[in-house]
Amino acid sequence: MKRHSLFLLLIAFMLIGTSRVMGQNKSAVAPADLKGIWQMCFYVSGVPNTPGELKPSNSFKILSDDGKFTNMTVIPNHGAIIIGAGTYKQTAENAYTEHVEKNLHLPQLVGSDNILEFEMKGGDVMVLKFFVKTDKDGNDINSWYYETWKRVKMPAAYPKDLVR
Repeated sequence: MKRHSLFLLLIAFMLIGTSRVMGQNKSAVAPADLKGIWQMCFYVSGVPNTPGELKPSNSFKILSDDGKFTNMTVIPNHGAIIIGAGTYKQTAENAYTEHVEKNLHLPQLVGSDNILEFEMKGGDVMVLKFFVKTDKDGNDINSWYYETWKRVKMPAAYPKDLVR
């Protein structure tokens, strides 16, 4: 009888241990497909109260395989500049954190971790939302910023009308 009870107790401990390990796997962050080159976009409409069409801007976000990010802007007829850089890591199912090493646009973020919540819209469009506590002079602004980014893809063939 003691052997039977000991066996049942051992089985119970094994089941508890297995359920804990399996439960831990479920809570792991599901990686999103964030890597690549993203182009900032804006909705443009000629009709009031209508979102309009998604149009590209001159700003790009590069999320590389090695966990680095670079934000750059192309200045027509003058070249391009890097406006922000650092490292990034996905920290939740719908969020990643950028550790900002340089930023010309939001210098108050330099040296800090900036949490960006994201929502994928159809796989090629990503809407980012992040909170900025202060402006560059330290004044409280406590504002959420929203940005829309579209993944840059390689076409099947070289475009005939491309100006380089």
